Amino acid sequence: MKVFLGGARGSFPVSGADKTRYGGNTFALLVEGRAGGQVLIDAGSGVRALRHRLRPGGTLFFTHTHLDHVVGLPSLAKVWPRRLILPRGDLATVLARVFSPPVWPVTLPAAEFAVPQVPVEIDGLRVAWHPVAHPNGCHAYRIDEPATGASVVVATDIEWAAMAPGAQDAFAAFARGVDLLVFDAHFLPAEYAAHKGWGHSTWADAVAAARRSGARKLWAVHHAPGRTDAALDALAETATAEFKGIVFPRGETMTETLHE
Repeated sequence: MKVFLGGARGSFPVSGADKTRYGGNTFALLVEGRAGGQVLIDAGSGVRALRHRLRPGGTLFFTHTHLDHVVGLPSLAKVWPRRLILPRGDLATVLARVFSPPVWPVTLPAAEFAVPQVPVEIDGLRVAWHPVAHPNGCHAYRIDEPATGASVVVATDIEWAAMAPGAQDAFAAFARGVDLLVFDAHFLPAEYAAHKGWGHSTWADAVAAARRSGARKLWAVHHAPGRTDAALDALAETATAEFKGIVFPRGETMTETLHE
């Protein structure tokens, strides 16, 4: 299993000389199995960095439909997915509202808007989902490759501190023993009190979730828009002292190979 990150930034795309190393594109992630199966999670602006790897007619799963996770959809016209999946089931309605005049003048290509009730099998990859705390609803995804035993959980937008102990336990069970946990680390612990209810976690929350689930590696994503390269360097150094397996990904170039 290979994991490719297209963008690690949160809320909205950014640019600037102080944000080049960690990138300014919003979240998109591709998982590719040994047998060639592809699972694309979200279509933030970073999905453009993944287009050269994508094959037309694939499956695109959405964690939720906030703008930073759908804004890159029009860039997929030449590799348009056959299926678009959002577990709560209102994806077609939402996309029709966003990508229509006067907001967007071009109609998106047709696709199947599936609402599966059980995990989805895609060419040797198994995709399951789990609800998490975030305004307007959000899902985490787990992708397993039974042939190799590789696994990754993606929880890009999640407010860990807003989840009751039972909900945290349920998430930890969902992510149990995962090779790679991709988890929201938008805020510093000192920033969180002023942002309760915004739907995001801190790097310390990400570490707590990784420890609870027994994750071997942790990607701390959804970098705050204003967080500079220097600030993220310092943050990574602090967090690594607490959890050796943590990485603050450099969005457009981050890859991981699992069990190969």
